[in-house]
Amino acid sequence: MRKYLPYIFLFSLLVACDKNVEIDDAVYEVEPRAESGWDIYSGESYRYGPSIIINDDKSIDIWLAAPGGNFGEEGKLYVSEDKEAQPLGTTSTLAQCFDFDEAFIGVSLFCPSWSSSEESFTLSLYKWSDDYATTVASEPLLSKRFENYTDNSWQDLLLDEDGSDTFPSGKYLWLMSAGSSQSGIWKSLDSDSPSEFNSVSFIDGNQIEGQFMAMVCTSPYSSDVYWDKIVYRHSTDGGKTWTDEETALMPTPGSRDAFSCCDPGVACFGGYYYIAYSSTEDPRGTCNHAYVARSKSATGPWEKWNGSSWGGDDPQPVITYPISPSSAFGAGEPCFVIKDDLIYFYYSYNRLTSTTTSLSTAPLAEENWPAYLTDYGPVISKNGMNMPDHSDIKYVERSQKFIAMHAVDRNSDGSYIQLWESEDGITFTKASVMEGEFRAGIINGGMSGDAYGHVRNGYDQYLCYAHSDSPRTWGVWATWWSPLKWERIIE
Repeated sequence: MRKYLPYIFLFSLLVACDKNVEIDDAVYEVEPRAESGWDIYSGESYRYGPSIIINDDKSIDIWLAAPGGNFGEEGKLYVSEDKEAQPLGTTSTLAQCFDFDEAFIGVSLFCPSWSSSEESFTLSLYKWSDDYATTVASEPLLSKRFENYTDNSWQDLLLDEDGSDTFPSGKYLWLMSAGSSQSGIWKSLDSDSPSEFNSVSFIDGNQIEGQFMAMVCTSPYSSDVYWDKIVYRHSTDGGKTWTDEETALMPTPGSRDAFSCCDPGVACFGGYYYIAYSSTEDPRGTCNHAYVARSKSATGPWEKWNGSSWGGDDPQPVITYPISPSSAFGAGEPCFVIKDDLIYFYYSYNRLTSTTTSLSTAPLAEENWPAYLTDYGPVISKNGMNMPDHSDIKYVERSQKFIAMHAVDRNSDGSYIQLWESEDGITFTKASVMEGEFRAGIINGGMSGDAYGHVRNGYDQYLCYAHSDSPRTWGVWATWWSPLKWERIIE
């Protein structure tokens, strides 16, 4: 039976014997043990797939996947997502006036149809003139008939589909009319709007409580929905308190990563932060690819890899999943380890019949290193495991081994964390199950390391994962944080 001697105890003995002793760098076998922790997120959605860097000053950076939104978020004419459906019907009119202080190309409305696919309405845009009645008595600047629109979708009224023609800044009003029986718009229950827009909503010309869910579009992609973004937080006290959440990385509208930036893996080398992430071109969320961006700052602005260099508005994958159409996940969920002047770039590569972690490497000295990736193929096979999760991999300096971790039976009461180890970062063997204190329903976890993905001697380390209790709702998870002790194994 293995016995464990906590590293902190060894360190205390050394200090007691010699007050001038430096950190013990002896090499011996260690395994991680999760200690009691706490939630760092417990909201109504999720923050998951953590990438954690312990800095030289022992402060902590964390990047997490978070829910997305619309690319035109800054143009929304309402402030609260608490909502109810407002029928238009065949005889009513619905309208909203607003101020906008820059040029724009049109408006978009969030419209229910009560599960029908046969609803219609006319949407018109007017320049505001004195009052509501005078405004709607004039000729509209733009008008469009919407037929058979999709339930719960954003419907665009745009001056020009490519965004080259615009309306000048000023005060305007949009008007829905001539609806079918189950046409309508979603209405925020809060009457407030962003102060700069001064929005007012109307039913049949009368001002109402609440605010219709509409946005002003400044580009053809304003109403496009993206699923995930990557957010950042910082802690200086071991994860007890954190800075306010900041958006770190967003999808690029109209590009190959427009659906999502998810599953972050972050390293820092050569003067840049590098953030790798998953995205897809498949509206089912399958057939993912792995992407990379770089920045001088932990929160951006980021230059995405464009296929030959960094930057621009046309990001390209560094790892492409070629099998499409398919309902397999594909490639993504990446992480970094930097060792011996090599970039070890690990990522999930999941087909319908296999679940693996794969590896590509590149020379650290190459600025455009994604162009120099060498593929090693799968290095961890999770076939035969029930619902295995993605792997997070670190190089542990105490044991001088690469250690991988991932959840099994993820998002269930029986979830646990499986460990793997490797001396060269290529050939991994299955090790033990991580011991310690855990929450139920583990999903998308990560463990801490430094900017090179190393677990350094003398630095506190941590484990983070999303979790939930039964009965579970997909995408509704809290985020657990706990100290992770790398303990000596005594055979």
